[in-house]
Amino acid sequence: MLTSIDRVMIYAVLCIISFSTIMLIHHHETGLFAVGGLLAAIIGLWVEFSHKNELEQQKK
Repeated sequence: MLTSIDRVMIYAVLCIISFSTIMLIHHHETGLFAVGGLLAAIIGLWVEFSHKNELEQQKK
């Protein structure tokens, strides 16, 4: 089972990869998967940080 910290790290890596893909590809060829990955990472991070109390409890 993944902890909240593990999930935050996975979403952060997905966000970095997706953002890099969007920046390195020409604007006309931006893939749907890169944009979808970036949106999924943003939503995932938002959900994880909205449960910040659980994240702080698991750190201790």
